[in-house]
Amino acid sequence: MAAFHVTHCMPAKIFSMEARDDGGARLALNYKHAGRSGIQRISCDLSQAGLLQLVLFSEALGLRKRFGHLVASDVSADGLALSYDPAQRALHIERQAGYSRQTACIPVEVFQSEMPDMTDVCIARAEESKHGPALKRLLADSAVPDGIGKLLTQDEADLAMHQLREIAFLLLVQEASARGSALARKLRGKKMQEQAREAVSSLVLELAAELVPISA
Repeated sequence: MAAFHVTHCMPAKIFSMEARDDGGARLALNYKHAGRSGIQRISCDLSQAGLLQLVLFSEALGLRKRFGHLVASDVSADGLALSYDPAQRALHIERQAGYSRQTACIPVEVFQSEMPDMTDVCIARAEESKHGPALKRLLADSAVPDGIGKLLTQDEADLAMHQLREIAFLLLVQEASARGSALARKLRGKKMQEQAREAVSSLVLELAAELVPISA
């Protein structure tokens, strides 16, 4: 059977993200298709892991935007694919369900306006995890990567570091929650706390190198 295609690149009429009790979320996008009458709809249930991927994607976009360091990027989760085109400041959304494929474009600002609540959901869940409190303390003590203060005002630099630490926190909790996690062993062992601190600081530096134009 041939795939059924629906394409569209007009601004969205309605876009929403709603948290679910199971830790996931419901994404819904209503839009007017250029070649069809009536309103079309893209909807998708996201798992906890899928929601986390979208939150990390959004946070990375926001951090890069703070530095004027916008680059093409994409993410896939639960049959949903999002890709960002900085030249058009547009977010391309594709929903694959069986043989059906729907696509739409929305302004990236529309997407990001819905994501802060989803970020809060993921942060709250991470804080309640077994290693969440310890990782949050280590991140609070992590040094500001060289260059951030030179590129932004003090207030903007503080906001950038907050966002960088949020991204690191979500990734570290995910890593520590994995079966057989080396990071989890370091966090549990009293004699390995310095190694845990080094692992946390290392990730912050790696993320800064990837997301922040330090050399600018």
